[in-house]
Amino acid sequence: MIVLFGSLFILLILGVPVFAALGISSLAFAYISGTPLLAAGQLFFEGLNSFPLLAVPFFVLAANLMNSSGITERLFRFANNLVGFVPGGLGHVNIVASVIFSGMSGTALADAAGLGTIEVKAMRDRGYDAPFAVGITAASSVIGPLIPPSLPLLIYGVTAGVSIGQLFLAGLVPGLLVALALHVMVFLMSLRRGYPREPLATVGVLFTSLISSLPVLAAPAIIIGGIALGIFTPTEAAVVASIYAIVIGSLVYRTLGFRSFVRELRDCFETTATMMVMLGSATLFGWLLVRAGAASSFAEFAISFAGTPTQLLLVVNVVLFICGLVLDPVVIILVATPILLPSLDAFGIDRVHFGIVMLINVMIGMMTPPIGVLAFVMAKIGGLDLIDTFRALMPFLVPVVIVAGLITFLPQITLFVPELVFGE
Repeated sequence: MIVLFGSLFILLILGVPVFAALGISSLAFAYISGTPLLAAGQLFFEGLNSFPLLAVPFFVLAANLMNSSGITERLFRFANNLVGFVPGGLGHVNIVASVIFSGMSGTALADAAGLGTIEVKAMRDRGYDAPFAVGITAASSVIGPLIPPSLPLLIYGVTAGVSIGQLFLAGLVPGLLVALALHVMVFLMSLRRGYPREPLATVGVLFTSLISSLPVLAAPAIIIGGIALGIFTPTEAAVVASIYAIVIGSLVYRTLGFRSFVRELRDCFETTATMMVMLGSATLFGWLLVRAGAASSFAEFAISFAGTPTQLLLVVNVVLFICGLVLDPVVIILVATPILLPSLDAFGIDRVHFGIVMLINVMIGMMTPPIGVLAFVMAKIGGLDLIDTFRALMPFLVPVVIVAGLITFLPQITLFVPELVFGE
């Protein structure tokens, strides 16, 4: 394991792309340990041989099309008319828009890159300081993968062998709790700092923006409702989301042209290809770790150190937080899941519950130094240097960490909705 992790971190420090670092370190360890390289190649492709993974390109395409069709602007306008009158109005608008958009995108980066550009500009134009605008935008983006659909949960479900439909519904309440916690923080900070509120929208203006945004608002209801009612599977939901985005972008709003569609399709191919190579490399890396005894070693450590499920979850949270400081979320899910599952099963911890615990931990990692991806995106959008961006994000980690603690030690927060829908 020293060779495996040592070579990985050396390559990452040298600036080698994550997927390449995973693949090279895996092949080096396979060669040293006597694992046939042919078997390593087969394992790489076996990690991609999963029907639910077909949803990945369609969810990516749906998010891209929503952003390029100007849908995010209509969504922001509706949220502004709805909650902009509250102290710190645009901060609350930021959160509400993210909650709605998360029901279509499934990724934090799509939220940050799409809505974030509009939100940060609007907040700075209205006199909000840049760190606050950047911080709340990044924190609200964390809601994206929690509320279904969710690409990280899709990947976890494939890796852990868990119902993706249950995982999607399990993230609904935690996502809303994060939104509520952020609303409270924005309200208190706005009162203390004197941030402005937007004019109260008249009933007519609110109704007009509602009608204009109705096709957008219907998207989360169609996706979540379709999965919950068993009308389509999560994989089929991804296709429905893409088709729906094409229809409202090209036929309803008429803002999606052929050229922009081709551009977003090309970007979808590139993103999916990168993710698939990452998945294959991480699957091989994780398999070699398990073969080297990492799972059994962690299980022995967990049993000796943690005497109860609560203590084990506390240890796992710390481990995931540390991993989030230096590793990509997808890598953490793919590598850590097969190592942790034997210990979790031994303590009777529900895999659906743990999926949400893992997800919110890796989302926190996207906001923390040194390689928090959300920080890099927000630094570019907000015009701040990276150190100032990380500093701006730190206060907004507090409500997210509080919710992470609640869902870790109160499993029913995550399991209530899946049990209600699936009756398990």
